[in-house]
Amino acid sequence: MNEQVIKLPPVLITREKVQQLLGGMSRTTFWRRKKQWAKEGKPFPSPAPGTNPINGGEQYRFSDVMRFFRDHGFIDDTQADI
Repeated sequence: MNEQVIKLPPVLITREKVQQLLGGMSRTTFWRRKKQWAKEGKPFPSPAPGTNPINGGEQYRFSDVMRFFRDHGFIDDTQADI
């Protein structure tokens, strides 16, 4: 059987949805945490290239966000099968 590679565009998630996944934190708290994580040397992923903020804020790659969550211990390895 031949293996086929299927190219899919990355799945995007908005800042607002990320905030909900982090327990419903406010925009200000999220901004402060991003600064804190960057200072600790584990920055939050950059917005997806070629995207603009929409209703809900910046757009991030879902896989990058899940990897970040796993690396920070917000979810375990079984929840971030990326």
